[in-house]
Amino acid sequence: MRRVASRQQLVLYSLLANIVINIVFMAMPPGASTPVRGMLGIIALSVVIATMIAAFLLAWELYNMVIGVICAVLMPIPCVALLTLLIINGKATKFLQQRGVKVGLMGVNPNTI
Repeated sequence: MRRVASRQQLVLYSLLANIVINIVFMAMPPGASTPVRGMLGIIALSVVIATMIAAFLLAWELYNMVIGVICAVLMPIPCVALLTLLIINGKATKFLQQRGVKVGLMGVNPNTI
């Protein structure tokens, strides 16, 4: 149960980072310098990789390794990634709530379990 809680937090934080990066990209003026765009691209790539790892770990814990790999492969696709993250986050929330754990907006603190 503690692993599910910690992996759910990883998914939620990576989802939040993904949203912030997308907002920054959209807010960037069209004439922004190439180094700034390159730096944001590197940060965005690292966030996508972190999201792939987090989704894989949580899906593996809740379902199995095959589903985990499928979820990780779907992470680079923008809208599909969001739906996938919402599905596995919902499953994790249900899993924890069925065991009597109160789940907040950013998951559960694994140290309280």
